[in-house]
Amino acid sequence: MVRLTLLLIGLLGSLLYQGYWDEPTLLSAHASAPPKRVSGDSVQLLYRKVNGIPVRYVVADLNNPYVRVGVATARRLGRDESIWDLLARSQPTAAVTGTYFSTTSKLPVGDIVIEGERVHFGGVGTALCITYDNQVRFIRQKLHRQRDWSNYRLVLGAGPRLLQGGKVALYPPGEGFRDKRVYARGKRVAVGVTKHNKLLLVVVERPITLRQLSWVMRALGATDAIALDGGGSTCLYYRRDVKVLPKRKLTNLLVVYDDHTVYDERIARLKPQNRLASR
Repeated sequence: MVRLTLLLIGLLGSLLYQGYWDEPTLLSAHASAPPKRVSGDSVQLLYRKVNGIPVRYVVADLNNPYVRVGVATARRLGRDESIWDLLARSQPTAAVTGTYFSTTSKLPVGDIVIEGERVHFGGVGTALCITYDNQVRFIRQKLHRQRDWSNYRLVLGAGPRLLQGGKVALYPPGEGFRDKRVYARGKRVAVGVTKHNKLLLVVVERPITLRQLSWVMRALGATDAIALDGGGSTCLYYRRDVKVLPKRKLTNLLVVYDDHTVYDERIARLKPQNRLASR
């Protein structure tokens, strides 16, 4: 009996030595494993119809710590560039049109903060703001007054606000939008966030109103959302393919990366060589 017990102990020791019994390793891996590296599912391009309206949209999972969102600007503020130049310099996973800009001065309408640095002051609209831990806020800009954006990695001032807390919240005049063309039908671009912290970059090529765009964003699951520049500026890019080509040169893009190392390498190229952070 003693001999049999010793034999079993020896066999168990052999199994442990050969790695067949791996429980300590599994427990250790479970306790201290690094975040899973991003998969192709973290930034996806999807298509669906909402009340008969064809919609293409990018979903970026901001719960993945490898995902980054940024703004790519023209080399110099006050100038525009072809979509090809903007994409070649930024090399994102996905991109859509950013904020509005003057067709005469080429200056953006809203504030722009890139990696914590304000590179342009606009003072109009509602801003998409993303913290350093990928949490999303939509904040009304102080009309023609500067705001402290130091808590945010990214700020892109655009608008008007479409949704707030899951409800339609359209009031363009209160955000400084006076142009009647804001209310007209047109191609639309929007950005929103779901309750699960998924960022939605939405493009609608069929001409629709802002209210219809609000309904589209809500149907896609957004709780909060703002409009971005659309019309002839409407653009959609995904994984080396321009899905919607803008009809004019642009001054900025909202860009998404599924690998933060690519974003880190491109930060300096996202920013303009000049800064217009105050008036």
